[in-house]
This record gives sequence, C-alpha cells and structure tokens, in this order.
Amino acid sequence: MSSTQRRRGHKPWYRQITRDRVLMALLGLVVLLLLLFAFQALRANSSLRLAASQAELLQNQIVAGDDAAAKATLSSLQESTSRARNTTDGPLWDLGAHVPFFGRNVEAVQTVSRVMDDVSTQALPPVVALSKEINLNTYSPHDGKVDLAAIDKIAPSVNTVDGALTDAQKELSGIDAQSLLVPLRGPVSTIQFKVDSAKAAADSGNLAAKLLPDMLGQKGTRRYLLLVQNNAEIRSTGGISGSYSILKAKNGKLSMGFQGSIQDLKQFSKPVLPMTKNESTVFSPTLVTNLLDANLTPDFPRTAEIARAMVAKGLDAKVDGVISVDPVAMSYVLAGTGPIRIPNGPSLDQSNAVDLLLNKTYVLLKDRDQQDSVFKVAARAIFDSVKAGRSDSRLVIDGLVKSASENRLMIWSAHKDEQALIEPSGVSGELSGNGGKVPHVGLYLGDAASTKMEYYLDYNTSVSVGRCLRDDVQEINTTTELTSNAPANAAELPKAVTGNGLYTPRGTMRLVLRFYSPYAGGFTDVRVNGVKQTVYADTHRGRNVTKVLLTVKPQQSYTIRTSMISGPHQPGDPVFSTTPGVHSMQNDVSIKSACS
Repeated sequence: MSSTQRRRGHKPWYRQITRDRVLMALLGLVVLLLLLFAFQALRANSSLRLAASQAELLQNQIVAGDDAAAKATLSSLQESTSRARNTTDGPLWDLGAHVPFFGRNVEAVQTVSRVMDDVSTQALPPVVALSKEINLNTYSPHDGKVDLAAIDKIAPSVNTVDGALTDAQKELSGIDAQSLLVPLRGPVSTIQFKVDSAKAAADSGNLAAKLLPDMLGQKGTRRYLLLVQNNAEIRSTGGISGSYSILKAKNGKLSMGFQGSIQDLKQFSKPVLPMTKNESTVFSPTLVTNLLDANLTPDFPRTAEIARAMVAKGLDAKVDGVISVDPVAMSYVLAGTGPIRIPNGPSLDQSNAVDLLLNKTYVLLKDRDQQDSVFKVAARAIFDSVKAGRSDSRLVIDGLVKSASENRLMIWSAHKDEQALIEPSGVSGELSGNGGKVPHVGLYLGDAASTKMEYYLDYNTSVSVGRCLRDDVQEINTTTELTSNAPANAAELPKAVTGNGLYTPRGTMRLVLRFYSPYAGGFTDVRVNGVKQTVYADTHRGRNVTKVLLTVKPQQSYTIRTSMISGPHQPGDPVFSTTPGVHSMQNDVSIKSACS
C-alpha cells in the first residue's frame, strides 16, 4: 500500500470527534462533577452537623462559666465551620446554585455554612474570652446583691453577639428547610432552631445587661411594686392582685419592705387615673378605683400605671416600676430554690405551690388575714432564697424564662427610656395594637362573681385560618373548650372559695370572656355550644372586642367558636394570646398564615 493510500485511510483526530462521543464525554464529565459535588456535599453536611453539636456544647459551657472548655470547644467549632464554608465556596457550588430546583439546595447549604462561620469567628470569640464572667451567675444575686460592675463589663460583648445572631437569624429565615432535599432538611432546620434559640437567649442577656444596672439602683435608689396575681379569681392578665410588696434596690443590693393586701389598699371613691373612651366602653369603672380590677384590661403596662397611681395615693409610696408574677411562676422558680419552709405551715415546693396558694389556703383557713399572710410569707421566703444566692441559678433563670413565655412574669418601668427597651420584649405584657403585618388574636377571661372557683377551671383554645382575601385580609377562627372541674358538691366548699352566692350560685363560676380581633379587623360570628351570640362592636386599641357571659356549673363544659377577619395588609402568621390560668400553657402562639 502506498503512502498516499495510508494517508487517505487515516482520519485526523478532529475528524474522529462525533456527536455521540461528545455526548458521552459530556456525560462522563457531568457524572464526575456530580460525584465530586456529592462528596463535597456530604463533607459539608458532616461538618455542619458537627458544628451544630459543638455550638450547643459551647453554649452550655459558657452558661456554666467553664472557661477552659469553652475556649477548646470554640476552636473546634471554628474548624468545623471553616471546613464547611471552604467546601461550599467555589465555582462548582456557585454554578450549582443556578441549576433549576437543585439550586436552592446548593444555595441553602452555602448560606448556612457562611452564617455559621461568621458567627463562630466574629460573634463568639469576645463572649468566650469573658466566659468566666458571662454566665447566669453574673445576673443572679449573691448575699443579697447583684454585681453591677460585672454586668457593665460583659455588656459590650453580649451586645456584639446579639447583633451577630440577629444578622444570622435574618439570613437563615429565608430558607424553607422543608422544601430542600431530604438529607438536608434535618441539618438545616436544626441549625435554624439553634440560631433562633441562641438569639432568644442573647436578646434576654442583652436586655438584662442594658436594664439591670439602672433598674437595680446604680444611679440612685429604686423602688418597685411587686404584684402577686391570684389565678383562682381570674383576670385578663392572670388573676386579682390580692397580695403585693414594695421592693428596694440600691447599687445592686435588694430588699423587700412593706407587704400588703387589698385590706391595706381599699377601693378608692374616685378614679386614680382617667379612663380612656374605649376603656369606659369595654371595662367597669372599677378598673381605676380598685386594685383587684386594675387588670381587667389585658394590657399590663396600663395595669401597672394604674397600680402605681393607687399605691402613690393610698400608701404614699412612689415606685419606679411594677413587676407581676403568679403562683404558677413561683412554682417554676421553686424548682431552683428547692423546698421552702413556711412558718407554722407546710413546706412549699414546685409540686404543691399552686395547690397550696390557690386552693388549700382558702379551703383550710377561714380567717382572711391568715389567707393573706400565706401569700406574704411565700413571696418573702422565695425572694429571700433567690436574693441570698442559695438557689440553683440556672434553674431559677429557666423558671423565670418559662414564666415570661407564658405571660406570667411581666415588668413595667416608669422611666420612659427603660420602658422603650422593655416594650418589644417577652416580659412587657403589652396588648398589641397595630401589629403591622402580623394579625394578633386574643381571649381574656374575668371572674364576675368574686370567687376563687377558677382554680377548677380548665380551658384551651385552638386557632385556624381560612382564606386569604383581597389586600391580604385573613379569615381566622378560634375554638375554645372550657370546663369546670369543680367537684359535684362544690356548693359545700367554704365561702372563701365559692363566694357568698350574691352574683352566682355557690359552686358555680360566672365568667366574662373577651375576644379580641386583629387590629382594624372584626368578628363575623360567635357561637356558644352552636348557639349564635351577639357580636359587639366595642374596640380597644384599634381591635374589635366582643364578649361572652357564662355561668358554669360543676363538671359543665362549653365550646365557644368565633370567626373573624384581620385588617388589610396583614399577611403575617397570626399570633394568639390568652389569660394564663392555673395550668402551664403556651402563650403568644403563632399559626401559619393563610396568605403565605
């Protein structure tokens, strides 16, 4: 064969490229890239899981004040977050983020990796550097005093981490973990939850660092009115304030002074403060003349203003703020203090505090002064135990946090700058007016017969949404199940429990239920056991208020259903708030929006 023939039989390399071979090569490249991507994704996933566990461990070590362990854990955490970030940072991942459907998974992992690395390298180091000082003991009293200088020292670091976690939470909130691929849902949602939890703790720590120095008398003596609400005679924010104390704070040193009851602060003949037009329509005039009715309104800042005016006029005592708790909150705190002995009485502990304070006191003691004395002694004993530092700080703080989440611990300051910081927090007890895009719904209860029968009251409310209407108006429905668990022979209980029968037969409950619609919204239907009720047009803070009156016999149950619409331009998740009763319950609960 001649050389010319051989040249004719041999095809140049570029002529050997066929479409099939190109497709096969591209397919091989894609498979290779996918395998590489899968390997990197698994590595990033593993790093993020490890980082989540390390972050939780670090939080516990900081709370415990374990300086050496916290520094070691932070170093390990930074290695994990750096590995996750480096793994997900590159052209392959940037390209993958633009692939339809698959891209949102890639972008989510990149975001989580970047956020976790930023938190571990920017926010946490200053906190860990002061981990001996930044722990629950810093905020807790010892030998009757809180170390305000220590709080001042940690305040900048706490503020830094709070800001960083705010940014992290904002970035992560844009990720819908349930829309991701199954292997990613768990790690991403876990990290979102942990960042949310850390943000809540940082918010509380930052608020305390800002408020405590001034509120505890760093710049001069402060006095506060401590109200103990009695849920057995229910009111909108919990129960009547039949027992109260005056607290004093100076340079962090705490003391409890005068303790009184309604016997020491009789009803006033004239209002201590003028009622608003809306208040005059919705509530009794006793709102501003009787301490027992100062919380007919569900707006605790308003209750606090009224109570402050009452003690100023009736006791000649000027206070800088008002703090409110109830026996359920006290039982949560008792988990940290341990049992407390009441002179000439039983030990008070977490398991029996509610029963003893809200029922047995009235069943077993006939003398009203003795009944009042039990509340006074219990409040002072718990206060003294916490003040002395004899309690488990972490359990006490946990109890206070739980109390705040159930709207049982509320704080109001007469100083406007301090109140501005308190208002958006979980301890303000403020009734939402215009909540912006978030529709707020409420149910608040009141005893209309001066009894202590609500110790036997059990109630719960479920909330659902209907359609999303024009202008982001939501249809919202509530169903409340309410039952009296009083014994069949409740009429034979002492009058201290049942009342004298003037307003309702002994052994029964006479209740006022006030339902609040969202701001600028309104009720369309209210039914009790299926029977249509009058829908009232009253308003309070821009919200429609309608009421239901019930007489509840022992063992009797009611089902109350309401339908309402939100105001326009309220596409957010509805939030439901209610009166805290004698049982532990969730409060300020969010429900998924009809407009999402």
